[in-house]
Amino acid sequence: MVELPEPPRVFAPLFRLERSRLLEMLESLEASDWSRPTPCPGWSVLGLGCHLVGGDLSFLAWQRDDHRGTPAPDGLDERGFTRWLDELQMEWVHAARRLSPRLVVELLGSLGDQVADTVAMQDPSLVAAHVSWASAVPVRAWLDHARELSERWIHRQQILQSLGRPGDLRPDVAVPVLDGLRWAYPYRLGPVRRAEGTSVAITVPGPEVTLRWNLVSDGEIWQFRPTVHGPFAAELWLTTDQAWRLLTNNFDSDRHGELVSSGDEEIVGTLLRTRAIIGTPE
Repeated sequence: MVELPEPPRVFAPLFRLERSRLLEMLESLEASDWSRPTPCPGWSVLGLGCHLVGGDLSFLAWQRDDHRGTPAPDGLDERGFTRWLDELQMEWVHAARRLSPRLVVELLGSLGDQVADTVAMQDPSLVAAHVSWASAVPVRAWLDHARELSERWIHRQQILQSLGRPGDLRPDVAVPVLDGLRWAYPYRLGPVRRAEGTSVAITVPGPEVTLRWNLVSDGEIWQFRPTVHGPFAAELWLTTDQAWRLLTNNFDSDRHGELVSSGDEEIVGTLLRTRAIIGTPE
């Protein structure tokens, strides 16, 4: 099992910052902008806004009120769970089509504060969260906070794309998002057994964010290490935009030729297929 470190940062202020940027963007929209299609199939900007409202309500119901009104059926594999979750989300967005853009903005403003307050009250070190793309067993709550933050940030990037605007890759939120998403790598590399000391490097050289992730095998599992001196069995280089898009299935498959990698083909292939979301790599 991959061991998570102590909480790397305080997440509640990041939720507030992310929500303020979302609201600022939504309040600037023209009426026609709300009907624009988004990268989420079948969802307009308004539909994606409704999805964000649903995500906030679900978070509060489960994590603040301990109400689990929509538990997944027993015995589902990853593919079955993905189908179930997709249907649940579509059901909500379909039901929420009565909401106006003004109501969506008002709800997101009110709910955002409640979500941040709930995050602030939780013990981020408590090993009680479930993040299926990072671990088969419970993990520290802070990784679930990072996951929730990343979902909200990613959907804002998708709306910006729908509007024809550049992505917002400012490091104050992009770094915490990527720092959370990276935990999919050691989990997905788990079945790829290599000799103790085998190392892998994933580099994000910018231009907006500069990061370096080193993974080392102990013969059984892969763990992040702050400093590793080569040679590396495999390396992957990603721009900030490529990194978040690839890890979340937002990178067009016909652009995979733009990605730069070298070394062990099985490891490289696993890195390129790794996703920090529930779903099948595209």
